[in-house]
Amino acid sequence: MKSIFAALLFAFALPIAAQQARITEEIRSLKTYPFGDPNDIPILVKDTRLYPYHTFEGYSHESEMQNWKVVKLENEFIEVYVLPEAGGKVWGAIEKATGQEFIYRNEVMKFRNIALRGPWTSGGIEFNFGVIGHTPSTASAVNYKLIENEDGSVSCWVGSTDLPSHATWRVEIRLPAETSYFETNVTFSNPTSLEQPYYNWMTAAAFAQDDLVVSIPGTQYLKHSGESKSWPYDDTGRFLPAYANNNYEGHKSFHVVGEYDDFFGGYYKVDDYGFGHWAPFEDQPGQKLWLWASSREGEVWDDLLTDTDGQYVEYQAGRMLVQYSPGAHQNPITKAAFPPLATDRWSERWFPVMGTGGLSDASDEGALHVSRTKTGMQIGLNSFVSKNVTVQIFSNESDMQEESVSMTPLVLWESNILDANRIVIPELDLEWRADRSHLALDRPFELNPEARPSLRQIERDVFEGRELMKARYYRDARGLFESALEAEKWNRDALVELAKLDLRQGLFASGIERINRARQLDAHDAEANFVAGSLYQATDADLDARDAFSWAARSMEFRSAAYTRLAELAMKADRFDEAELFAERALSYDTQSSHATSLLAIMHRGSEGSGLVDRMRLNSQDPLGHYLHAERFFVDHDWSAFKAILRNEFPDQIVLDLAIRYARIGRSSEAVSLLENHLADATDPMVALWLGYLTEDAKYVEQATTINNGIGKPYRVESLPVLEWARSHSSHWLMPYMQGLNLWALARQDETLPLWVDLANTPDHAAFYVARANLASQLNQTDPKPDLLQSVAQDDANRLTHVELVRHFQSAGMWQQAMDWIKKITQHWPDDFNLQLLQAKAHLFLLQPNEAISIMETTRVLPSENGRESHHLFESAHLMRAIQLFAKNDFKSARQHVSRSREWPERLGQGKPYDVDVRMADYLDYRIALAEGHNSDAEEAAELILISTGTDFTSPNPLNLLAADVMRRNGFRKEADDLRTRAKYGLENANVGLTKMLVDQATRMEASN
Repeated sequence: MKSIFAALLFAFALPIAAQQARITEEIRSLKTYPFGDPNDIPILVKDTRLYPYHTFEGYSHESEMQNWKVVKLENEFIEVYVLPEAGGKVWGAIEKATGQEFIYRNEVMKFRNIALRGPWTSGGIEFNFGVIGHTPSTASAVNYKLIENEDGSVSCWVGSTDLPSHATWRVEIRLPAETSYFETNVTFSNPTSLEQPYYNWMTAAAFAQDDLVVSIPGTQYLKHSGESKSWPYDDTGRFLPAYANNNYEGHKSFHVVGEYDDFFGGYYKVDDYGFGHWAPFEDQPGQKLWLWASSREGEVWDDLLTDTDGQYVEYQAGRMLVQYSPGAHQNPITKAAFPPLATDRWSERWFPVMGTGGLSDASDEGALHVSRTKTGMQIGLNSFVSKNVTVQIFSNESDMQEESVSMTPLVLWESNILDANRIVIPELDLEWRADRSHLALDRPFELNPEARPSLRQIERDVFEGRELMKARYYRDARGLFESALEAEKWNRDALVELAKLDLRQGLFASGIERINRARQLDAHDAEANFVAGSLYQATDADLDARDAFSWAARSMEFRSAAYTRLAELAMKADRFDEAELFAERALSYDTQSSHATSLLAIMHRGSEGSGLVDRMRLNSQDPLGHYLHAERFFVDHDWSAFKAILRNEFPDQIVLDLAIRYARIGRSSEAVSLLENHLADATDPMVALWLGYLTEDAKYVEQATTINNGIGKPYRVESLPVLEWARSHSSHWLMPYMQGLNLWALARQDETLPLWVDLANTPDHAAFYVARANLASQLNQTDPKPDLLQSVAQDDANRLTHVELVRHFQSAGMWQQAMDWIKKITQHWPDDFNLQLLQAKAHLFLLQPNEAISIMETTRVLPSENGRESHHLFESAHLMRAIQLFAKNDFKSARQHVSRSREWPERLGQGKPYDVDVRMADYLDYRIALAEGHNSDAEEAAELILISTGTDFTSPNPLNLLAADVMRRNGFRKEADDLRTRAKYGLENANVGLTKMLVDQATRMEASN
């Protein structure tokens, strides 16, 4: 052990660099459009994938100055800024000589309701982990640590935990002393025995300018559905990498694929600088360009998200090929899965490009651009490091010229030559070729249409069920797996997947029965044995767990994970030599495993040399690691030092995770110590309940009811017996309420509802009644109205409970009741645009367009769930009023309202797209022209309707019926009937209520005699 200790000390004793980068932390007062109004209604009612997080419902039209922690990393060449209180994002990065931002820095914190939990700000580099979209911590504080490294570089480590999956992520933002790039070094870890969703995209922003040309090597791009399209030229010949050429259609996502290369970026031709990203293709094959629409649909977001910095584009580096969102299109793309107990690490570099004229190739140490001129070719070269290099120019393989160049960071080297077909700078690993075909990949992005249908239905069900599992749709996945088992009761894959679901949901007995049926089919099935071991470990059947894990360890896929679990079981039995052997085996097959290293740190805690080595290992892997700081606490007994690392939004969950893991390996005394020390600062009553459960002391159940009013959001499978124990020691309604939440979080909501029904009207917590109302409605059990009324009675000052009631009235078609309630509550919240939109909608369904118009004339809308239909309400109000005026023969006024319906007032939070469906307005113009005898105008409007409608209806749309009515009025009854039959298909189940109502009114309207 002494030799290992000495080797590690040597590894950490690196030479001092000639120069030292600098890192500082300060408080800056930034113009902020704040968010607030945390929603205590469990997010389960809307999206079970995101629980236990909550959303935020309050956003501001007006700004205020607010203090923010800002970390600055700086060397001679660049500055990098980090916001640890806003998801740990890189705020921006600047090339110092010119002051150009190569990572767009938004100078205001303008939070808008965009992300999964709501608040989001544009700019910088956002680190996205989780299940989809923006990471749940994107607008909140994360843990962070500043480090001055021995090699002269500086690092700001940021990180958090994705609570639903328990996966932890860390990003080391590292700036070397003498380079013009900075790194983001990522550690992503799944500490569970289950596959978890795998999602990561590093989302960087750059200025959107007409002179921007992006450089993303590839031959195709994928849409979110996985459907492939042509790149860099589309089917019409547009050169898509030029920002100015994207002035068509709406917002755009280009996931570029088809070539094997390590870089992408962009260049501003007029300003003569650019930006780029480099990472090994094997680590980050995903390269995405995201653009707001160039129409007012996108430009309106300039004002919504910034004040002075202007529009931006996003260039995103990902671990997958595409941010996959399944649709009807069939292709090879699937959701990615994170294997049990896996840890992934990768590194990437971000850099400016100065004066090269563009970006043709980039490496980890330099950027090259080669362009053709009228007289030959021009070469522009940047190095990110100081280095002597050789520029080799090939006109053919036997004719090579070379020039030696001494490069310093970002000092341009350029040369004009007559011609070349290949240019190489070996020392910088840069190469340009006129012919890029050698980089083309032979990977299929199309799926043979016969492929999926050729599979048996059982196989398709299991495949789709797995995809739903990876997206956290566990209830739907179970239905598919059970369907497969009904058809073939010994189907191995369905048995294993259902056993995994049972493990995930705490249904251990049924999981063991199913997995043992799979093991009857094959005793050596590694996956089945790993699942069996995990089920037995969860039920404290340690011998059976050891037996199963020992067979799983024979497979490379599960070897490290199985040895880690065997080490835990040995520690639980106090067999430390055996535990050390298994932990070292786990590390020998996965040197990245922080889980195995953590076990070694625990078992070596009493050994000064070995324990220090293990903690140094952990520190080198993850300075923010929870086990690292817990072990330091158990050695130094300095709780204040441990407490200092708990800077993120949910410190209770860090402590609970640690306590549960210590308890699992038989270290209940450490678990209790952590919980006892944290209890005074706890905001989650589960801290007290776990403490009571582990100490078998019922006094903590009563104490739990005083923490945050007793309201917690339990979600772990391990918490189920704790809550059952708490219920046995307390008759308080909070225990079955939280138990029900925990069951619902595990997709066992059928068991939640009976618990909550038994509570009747005892709880004095408004969110309980909203949750019960929604759950009962989802399960088709009872009318939600009584519970929603009770929620309002419990908390009349809570706007959100009123909104839930109004939405219920509206979804049930009870428009007058909705209106009566809205009028009652708008007195208390007269400026709330969400309520104004709900009121305008109610007026329309009550055939009161004038009142809706009056509201919409003054409403200012920010992005929100209701805000998505703001323009539709504005348009519909004027169209409905035009229909009413038509019936009164007031054609002039009707025409004025039709004209108003075509407007796009941007105070409603939406801008006009390039392509707008105005068939209803055209139809009313057509009818008015007919009524007034203006036949040529009528013919022109009719032609617009027919052309816009076409004959290929890809989705239900009531506006298609307008064309049928135009045909009928022009004497083509047979064609009109055929078109109407096809246009009506699917409308019964489509969410098109207001549009359908307007179509019915318009096609039945007649002028008065």
